Amino acid sequence: MQYSNELKVGAAIVAAALVAFVGIRFFQNVSLFGESYVLYAEFEDAGGLVAGNAVQMKGVKVGSVEEVGFNSETQSVRARLQLERGPTIPKGSSARVAGISALGGGHVKIIPGPKDNPKIASGSTLPVTEEETGLQQMTTKAPALVEKFDSVLTGTNATLTGINRQIQRPDSDLRQTLTSLRTLTRNLEDASSAEKENIQRLIQNLEGVTRNVESLTSDDSLGVTVHRLNESLDRLNRSLASFEETSAALDTLTTKLNGGKGTAGRLINDPGLYMKMDSAAARTNDLLRDFQQNPSRYMDNMTLVKVF
Repeated sequence: MQYSNELKVGAAIVAAALVAFVGIRFFQNVSLFGESYVLYAEFEDAGGLVAGNAVQMKGVKVGSVEEVGFNSETQSVRARLQLERGPTIPKGSSARVAGISALGGGHVKIIPGPKDNPKIASGSTLPVTEEETGLQQMTTKAPALVEKFDSVLTGTNATLTGINRQIQRPDSDLRQTLTSLRTLTRNLEDASSAEKENIQRLIQNLEGVTRNVESLTSDDSLGVTVHRLNESLDRLNRSLASFEETSAALDTLTTKLNGGKGTAGRLINDPGLYMKMDSAAARTNDLLRDFQQNPSRYMDNMTLVKVF
């Protein structure tokens, strides 16, 4: 019975140790059962690096920081890096502390060397590329930024002081300009008030014109307009048809005249006939003229009424 209790106590101790080991490995982000190998890196400053921080290469986690300690021989911080077997870290690679430790983002960044180089053996020490962290960079640049900001504030204060002095002087150009602007603004306000009624009337007239246009473009008005246009087109077509008939008749008459057909055609195309008619007309005129001058010559031989 005594041995049974001791066995239970021993088993409980072993189980607790196993749980503690597994828990520590889990919280340190270390692979529990997968293959891994160890590399070391020595930094001048840990920069807030602690055990359990990630080890990244090209933004991908490839392991975790297993231990961080001070190396009294080299006066540097020695970090033990537990890496997974999957990623290949070639020779010529280097490590540096990256991230902002104050925000819990500190990690070790591995800069890989040439991919054709052989893999670094387990237990090797990576060369370190010292680079200021984001917080350190901000801390370093902060005094310069503060100085620039202070100079800007000083310049702004001087400018505002000068402007205030110019405004306070009655004869200053700035004060006169501001006065002119104030007067111009007041005049614009007065003009706007005076023209307000005119603008309202103009808007009313525009509304009336819009209503008239709408009434003209309504369906009924458009129908009447289209009907009138159709009637006008019909009259125009009839006029064109009559004009074409008249033109055809004139063409026929012209053709006959040119061909010498009819009295007018022969008269136009036969110069001899024209001369004869002209001569006959001339003799007729002479006869009429002689009749008017000497009617007795013709009346003596003329019996007006013959009685049987």
